[in-house]
Amino acid sequence: MQVDPDRQDSDERLVARFLQGDESAFDDLVARHRLGIYRLGFRLMGSHEEADDLSQEAFLRAYRGLRGFRGDASFRTWIARIAINLAHGARRSRARSVPLEEAPGMQCDAAGPDVTLKRQVRQAVGGLPSRQRQILVLRVYQGMRFAEIAQVAGISIGTAKATFFQAVRNLRGRLAPAGGAPGEGA
Repeated sequence: MQVDPDRQDSDERLVARFLQGDESAFDDLVARHRLGIYRLGFRLMGSHEEADDLSQEAFLRAYRGLRGFRGDASFRTWIARIAINLAHGARRSRARSVPLEEAPGMQCDAAGPDVTLKRQVRQAVGGLPSRQRQILVLRVYQGMRFAEIAQVAGISIGTAKATFFQAVRNLRGRLAPAGGAPGEGA
């Protein structure tokens, strides 16, 4: 599959068209980035409903704020930053009410080793410190390069890399069997 080398330029052209009064250009931006922002929201929030609400709110805020978009970052990283900020706000407001691993949509109905492992990974990721979880989600689930992550998170590339590797090390510790294989002795 050939990647369109003008994709970034296309986003820039769409933003320019929108700023010149072409409302349909924003519809094209939403169509292009909707799924990625939804997936990011799901990974950060843990439920389809919250991810849907988060992505809708992110695009609404982008629509309202696009006239102030300076273009220092790509549209993709800018909208991701908006979504992350919304997720942080939502998580802060529910921080003491429902842990991520107990949130609706995080439980699996079927039993089995694959389901158990996926649940353990979700719980481990959900238990990471916020910054580590954010960087891990952007790198692993969103497929962003460290330069993009640095832009989204407002940190240096070196800090993005270091935080990612801290998150991976933290996950290894959380997922390492304690005196046996996961699920033994239960």
